[in-house]
Amino acid sequence: MNFIKRPILFIAVILLGMPMAGQAQYLFQLKPFFSYFSDMDRYEIGGHGIMTMGEFDGTVPFGSLGAGLGDTNITHQISQFNVGGYIGTSIPFKATGHISLWAMSIGITGNMLSWPGLNLAYVNNDVKSGKPSMDASTIQIGMPIGVEWKVGCDAINSKRLAFGASVGAGIIPQFNMTTLANAPDVKNGMSFNCAPYLKAEFAENLAMCMKLRFMATMGDVSMIDVNHALPGKTDGPFKIVSHGNIYISWIIMPFSVRWRETAWWNTHDTYNQHDRLN
Repeated sequence: MNFIKRPILFIAVILLGMPMAGQAQYLFQLKPFFSYFSDMDRYEIGGHGIMTMGEFDGTVPFGSLGAGLGDTNITHQISQFNVGGYIGTSIPFKATGHISLWAMSIGITGNMLSWPGLNLAYVNNDVKSGKPSMDASTIQIGMPIGVEWKVGCDAINSKRLAFGASVGAGIIPQFNMTTLANAPDVKNGMSFNCAPYLKAEFAENLAMCMKLRFMATMGDVSMIDVNHALPGKTDGPFKIVSHGNIYISWIIMPFSVRWRETAWWNTHDTYNQHDRLN
């Protein structure tokens, strides 16, 4: 048969003879999902500063105790900078391009939150501090679980790429244990909640992969609820409620030094020997 005289048939034969796998070079190749839990190259560890936002609601005396000014029911906001730590990993489950993918993120956080100056009272818009001051602290353990879209170096574990980024959302199941300072007769406040979160992060991989992460959690959580007065501190029931947190984290991926591709300035794609990126 003379294919030159039948160009449509000739083109059809060529197309049908091409391997379908040829398109795979444009997608990052994923391994079995559960194999990533043992892939140390994706694990990360770091610390964060937390802007904690909460509220005190209770009955406190006006001014210094014994001043004879009476009691007042108040609600005042509490903003405090705290610290914590994180360890976690990401589990790819869907490639979206040559250097991008969808992944599940999972980790463990430990935070130490403080709630100072709970028994402040306001008289004519002036702050009158209760004396002695009543403070509290919370030990918070959480497990952030979410979905994120990743692109760049930490998406495909590549030293060839100098930068990366990701955006995501999820929930953080959290256990909170709150203790009042100098109040041994009050039981610890314990609570469990699931707070939704949003996050964005930027990565650089010039020597070791490091990431700057911004994350915000939302939702009201009761930290402690005391149904009686504390002599010398409060004159009635009170409670502490957390409204949410803003995290700024510095994350390192310690095993990124052994990523397969040898240099970020090399455009050769070592996991696909037939491809060279421009």
